[in-house]
Amino acid sequence: MKFDVIIATYNRKKSLDILVKQILDCNILPENIIIVDSSNEENLEIQEINLVQYIYTTHGNQPYQRYLGYLEAKEDILIYFDDDMRVIDNSCFEKMLTIYENDEIVGVQPNFTYGHEFFDQEMPKSKVRQLAKKNILFKYLKTLSGHPSIPNGKFYLSGLRGSKPENKSSMEWFNGPVFSARKKNLYNNFNFNLFDLYTNKMGKAEDAILGFTLSKEGSIIYLDEELFFHDDQGDSTYSVDFVSYGKRVAYSRLYLSFEFARLSKTKPIVAFLHYNLYIFGRIMSMLINQLLGIKKSRFQIIYGYLQGYFHALVDVRRLFIFKKNNKKGVKEC
Repeated sequence: MKFDVIIATYNRKKSLDILVKQILDCNILPENIIIVDSSNEENLEIQEINLVQYIYTTHGNQPYQRYLGYLEAKEDILIYFDDDMRVIDNSCFEKMLTIYENDEIVGVQPNFTYGHEFFDQEMPKSKVRQLAKKNILFKYLKTLSGHPSIPNGKFYLSGLRGSKPENKSSMEWFNGPVFSARKKNLYNNFNFNLFDLYTNKMGKAEDAILGFTLSKEGSIIYLDEELFFHDDQGDSTYSVDFVSYGKRVAYSRLYLSFEFARLSKTKPIVAFLHYNLYIFGRIMSMLINQLLGIKKSRFQIIYGYLQGYFHALVDVRRLFIFKKNNKKGVKEC
């Protein structure tokens, strides 16, 4: 079974070199390694590698870069990587492609080990979340505040997601650093309004909503075996600082809510009301956490949440827009 690999990259030459070399060491190889590079300078060396198909763009917008790779790809099976992913099992492609022997499968989400300094070490931990796991009262309060328990593998309003499902079970979202999809299904009915959010540095969870859109075309299968490692470089635009992180999250959640409503045939007013409840619940939860243990970083996240929330209310009509596929227009973006 033939497949193409697509890698979106930005100013990570050394990290990209490592990933490409590891891909070339795998038991089976892609037809093409399509690299979409928005770095400050072109990577001349990587272009000399035999299987590499190189695209340079001045638009540093990961969803857009992934879409450029999609347009360039010739094979029906696409495997996407972030440039800081690492291959830890040389039979990874075989294990993923086997799933596609079933024609009803439209995507594969492989498991991977994950180490992220910003989220694992710097991000303040929620004591309320721990209480909700142990105390029935906190669990109900969490549900009433717009953050119910989501079944494993499911996607919900405000971009909420359940935990990963059991091995080889279906799921409704992608976990961004690595995922795979059938090209013919990938961007069907996708809302290209998302590109504008990322251009304005207000987007987040592109992988999750792309997966949810794809799940309406067929089944996305989760592979529990760890095939890859996410080698965090500590320079992600998602984790520049706590204020910008909170702002991105709060703003993008309204877009995700409207998209969930559109794709699941839920009334938009329900999505909007849940979004407001969800943001209020998150801020109240963080304030309660502050009473249990004050942290400057949490105040910064709250401030970012408030900024993102008010920006979303101002842009509510814009976030509701469904922008259809227009290949010519998108390529000129």
